[in-house]
Amino acid sequence: MAAISADAASAVPPSVVSAAEDTLAAAESVGDHLSQLLAAAAEDPDAVAELPPLLRARAFLAVAQAATSLFAVRLRCSGIDPDEHPIRKEFERLSLWQEKLNRFEDWDKAPLRPTTTLNTQAAARFIGHSLSHLTSDQKRSMQAISRGERRGWSGQKRKPEPLAEKKSVRAAAEEFLAKAAQELIGNSDSRVKGPVILISDEDED
Repeated sequence: MAAISADAASAVPPSVVSAAEDTLAAAESVGDHLSQLLAAAAEDPDAVAELPPLLRARAFLAVAQAATSLFAVRLRCSGIDPDEHPIRKEFERLSLWQEKLNRFEDWDKAPLRPTTTLNTQAAARFIGHSLSHLTSDQKRSMQAISRGERRGWSGQKRKPEPLAEKKSVRAAAEEFLAKAAQELIGNSDSRVKGPVILISDEDED
């Protein structure tokens, strides 16, 4: 029996034996850390609940990946290919969640201040070219805006007002659209916004 065992041991390449020993040590280490994590979570459930959302999601994902990896190692040791086992769908699901979590972490690291600015003059030129039914006064107003000037309905030019502080892109866009709509509509009493001409029934006849 000893001779047979020696022959069987010599038939296994040393690299395979070393890889098997490393895999066993890594699996035992993962199992120990996983047991400690689960024990700590069971002892103080509020500790996990008080974690920041991204860190809590990362912890749950790590536990799921560790458990799934250990089960896959067990399947391979039993001669079963994990790719042919239903556990493969779990790996795919965890991979999708890994991508989502990485994307959320990238958003969390993004700068708080906006990195883009609104070119109001270019926007005024774009609006002026897009609207073909503007009156002469409205066209002049849009041209004044595109040149950086602000012209009132009295015909007097107003110098650009200095901004007290930098505004966000959304606030600047809303302010520009509101002022552009006011200059386009003028003093019209109708509630229709934009260069729209209301036609009464008498005009249609």
